[in-house]
Amino acid sequence: MLEIAICDDSVIVSSDIESKLQRLAKKFAIDIEIDIFYDGNALVKHICNGNRYDLIYLDIEMQGKNGVDAAREIRVFDKKALIIYVTNYESFAKEAFEVSAFRFITKPINVNKFEKYFIDAKEEIIKNPRYFRYQYNKIPYRVPIDEIMYFQSDKRITYIITNHDSRKCYGKINDIEKKLLEVNILFYRVHQSFLVNPKYVAEYYYNTMVLIDGTTITVSENSLEVVQTVQQILSETFFNDRFL
Repeated sequence: MLEIAICDDSVIVSSDIESKLQRLAKKFAIDIEIDIFYDGNALVKHICNGNRYDLIYLDIEMQGKNGVDAAREIRVFDKKALIIYVTNYESFAKEAFEVSAFRFITKPINVNKFEKYFIDAKEEIIKNPRYFRYQYNKIPYRVPIDEIMYFQSDKRITYIITNHDSRKCYGKINDIEKKLLEVNILFYRVHQSFLVNPKYVAEYYYNTMVLIDGTTITVSENSLEVVQTVQQILSETFFNDRFL
């Protein structure tokens, strides 16, 4: 499921983008949900209230809050959504760089370019997933992966412990671990019942780790080697990102 926002003060352009997205979703068998906003203020307010999107089509020149100012405010709350600017002009390179815009589309919209950019965005979202998606009581949910401190399984229920709440989902922790590994997301499998996000580990000991909230989790004997391997991978990644 891709959750998409369209923000353009032209009803005609917004409807056109929505129709193009629905055709592409049908063509490539992709589930999408679309919300439409006709000014930047409405979109920013919606995101400030905790709503999130995978992809935002954002007009630059709008009455009221323009797309550049809206994007700057959106980035305060959500640095992950892909933004595709829709514009009559191509002279906003600096502003686009500031808000990490993913692509530009100029009006009138070229159908082939629109399709290419949509596929590019879809592949980027799949390659670098920002959310863990799950169901509970037949209702789908999602939570930002970088907010998850750890997963803890208890029989048929797995608890998702984030940095601000606790949630429940159906599913085995083995399946969750496999799902994360398939998209190259590394969590510590420290115990048969625990998957821990390395981001939230404050202290390491021989057979325990302490999370930033003070939670202490025991590392099973069978998991010690795995934890040490992940530590090494993360250390090398940090070194390469910082010094190379």
